[in-house]
Amino acid sequence: MRGDATQSTRAAELAQYVSLTIAIAGLQFGWSVETGFGTPYLLSLGLRKSLVSLVWLAGPLSGLIMQPLVGILSDKSTSRFGRRRPFIVGSTVCTVLCLCVIGWTRQITGGHETLTIWLAVVAFYFMDFAINCLQASLRAIIVDVLPASRQDAGTAWASRMIGVGNVTGYLMGFLDLVHLLPFLGSTHMQVLTTIASTVLGVTVAITCYFTPEKPLVRPPTEANDSLEAFRALFTSLRSLPLVIKRTFRIQLFAWIGWFPFLFYGTTYVADLYVAAHSTDGGSEAETMERGTRAGSLAMFVHALASLASSLILPMFTYSAAVGLPQQQPGPRSLSVLSNIKRVLDGIRARLMVSLPTMWAMSLVIFSLAMLLTLVTSTVFVASMILAICGISWAVAMWVPFSIIGETIRGVASLPYESQMHAAPVSGDYVQLSNNDIPMEVIDDHGLGQDADPQPVPPSTEMSAGTILGIHNVFIVIPQFITAFASSLIFAMFEHIQGSGKAGGQHAQQIALVMSLGGLSAAVAAYLSWKLRSQS
Repeated sequence: MRGDATQSTRAAELAQYVSLTIAIAGLQFGWSVETGFGTPYLLSLGLRKSLVSLVWLAGPLSGLIMQPLVGILSDKSTSRFGRRRPFIVGSTVCTVLCLCVIGWTRQITGGHETLTIWLAVVAFYFMDFAINCLQASLRAIIVDVLPASRQDAGTAWASRMIGVGNVTGYLMGFLDLVHLLPFLGSTHMQVLTTIASTVLGVTVAITCYFTPEKPLVRPPTEANDSLEAFRALFTSLRSLPLVIKRTFRIQLFAWIGWFPFLFYGTTYVADLYVAAHSTDGGSEAETMERGTRAGSLAMFVHALASLASSLILPMFTYSAAVGLPQQQPGPRSLSVLSNIKRVLDGIRARLMVSLPTMWAMSLVIFSLAMLLTLVTSTVFVASMILAICGISWAVAMWVPFSIIGETIRGVASLPYESQMHAAPVSGDYVQLSNNDIPMEVIDDHGLGQDADPQPVPPSTEMSAGTILGIHNVFIVIPQFITAFASSLIFAMFEHIQGSGKAGGQHAQQIALVMSLGGLSAAVAAYLSWKLRSQS
């Protein structure tokens, strides 16, 4: 009976993890369309590469504004539909509309080149704002719903869903969709954006339907001054737990490396392909199309590696909330399979590392991979480099959010009167300073413990949405840095070599930008390694 109950509980938790995070897969599918195919698409419209870098300022600009703002507003929302759901639905509708505009830009403008470029750029900007709003809400709802002991599992599932979204997104980019699905559009981008819109809508509907939210109940004496809350955002950094501050610092350096990879990875492989096949005959457009397909294939392999890593690596890590699992000695079984499982569990226990250690190792891999782009000249080697980075990407989408979520819920799960004297969460890296101001109490009844949504008590300080919004600021600031730096590098090479050069020379320019990002990732690896023992 106890075994049946345990199996039933695990099945319920699994269903909750899937329904809670599946919308992130839909979001990542749409984002893969932007990051994987946005640069080649804008270049095909006639936009110069140096200006494409400036277009991607939409990401950090929207993240700098939207995620903190949405975090604050949703934290204080008293909507009967829940705190996060209205923002999730609204941003999903906006994202779908922008995807449709991007797919049919030429048809909307009647083929006018300048107007087409401007409309596409505006659509990408609006989509970035909507995606940041959606991402902030989906990440916050994970922290809201799951207790501290399940934050690591929840964020690990979010990482897996990101892997699923990437795999399907890049696979769709590699396939000849116009031939396979001609009824969805006459161009590759039209079919791709139609599929992305449908997937996003369906997955968000599943999350909203199967995830009951706890509406916020505000006492009559508490004013809803969102402007004051927004002003307090920038004075609240001093009150953050020490481990969250250090996590933000690591993210600052890590994402200086990630943004060149995300926005130029496909183009990097495509340019190497064009350089290798420029004398094969055929038009330049056809060669570039095949090169883009090669880049899509490389990113597809990267997504597969990321998905596999998100499934395997969590089994070899332990979190601060749970601690290092202790293997319990038991009687030897006559079953061969049981003995094999016992031996494998013993090996796994010896190989387990903390979340910061896993993060540091993944950043070392990523840093070395980015530096290798400087000496890479073949499509195959470049594709393998992108694939290896899938390991690091899986960790980047999981570990920092686990650390932040555990820290939030580790304090938030304490009673109101106990928060003023909150003790550190157990573990080798979560250590709160003595002068930390406590964060909002978020009810610690996850869906698996209490199926009926209960009102959330009012905030005493900052809550999940606000903290994750501040976290995103440290992710988007590096994009400003890399966007301006890459734009200057590309403009310098265009001035020296001329804008008509293509192929291998463009790949060398991108490799230079990516290698500089690799150096920054090495700094992040050092800081994350120190996070293991810092207090």
